[in-house]
Amino acid sequence: MAREGRPAHRDGQEPAEKVRRMEKVPGDQEPEHSRGLSGEIDFLDVGRIVGLHGVRGKVKVAAFSGDPEGVLAARTLRLTGGRGTAPGTVGDYEVVTAQRAGGCAVFALLGVDTLEAAENLVKAVASVRRKELPSLPEDEFYWADAVGCLVVDEGGAPLGKVVAVEPGAAHDWLVVRRPGGEDGYLPVAAAFLRKVDTAARRVVASPPEGW
Repeated sequence: MAREGRPAHRDGQEPAEKVRRMEKVPGDQEPEHSRGLSGEIDFLDVGRIVGLHGVRGKVKVAAFSGDPEGVLAARTLRLTGGRGTAPGTVGDYEVVTAQRAGGCAVFALLGVDTLEAAENLVKAVASVRRKELPSLPEDEFYWADAVGCLVVDEGGAPLGKVVAVEPGAAHDWLVVRRPGGEDGYLPVAAAFLRKVDTAARRVVASPPEGW
């Protein structure tokens, strides 16, 4: 999957467990996620509205994963923020049509049928219900599911808790809040992540030297 530049990469190893990047762009205010009765996050951030398509109010969504195919089955888009809305504004929009255009997913949304209405939504973060996203292979996980996991070393000693996942050129990074309060970056690579069990809320890691 496509990788966005972020912290300087320290290693060229292949990812241990591929991360489906369905979360926010680093540096943005994190939207409120709704949770179901199971405690799972119902809506996952999948991309951002980056522009308009045509003259009838269709919007273009750039997927955080770099591949828009996974979001085209969405029946509802939850949009947070936007150029013409107050910060943190959240709205749910029924998808009328969805198609791929170049590297983006293009959506026609119910009630958004003018350029002016669509323009107000540009820069909004787009979220999709988890149940409308493709099933993941066993060795992949969504960003939202990694956040909050306890990180331990191979002996079981606690190293901290995952507070974010950030993209890198060769692999992604788990941002781990250590017991002392400082953050450490763990590469999502086989040499450093031994096991990611989001169901058990636990990551077994072998941090790089000097971490």
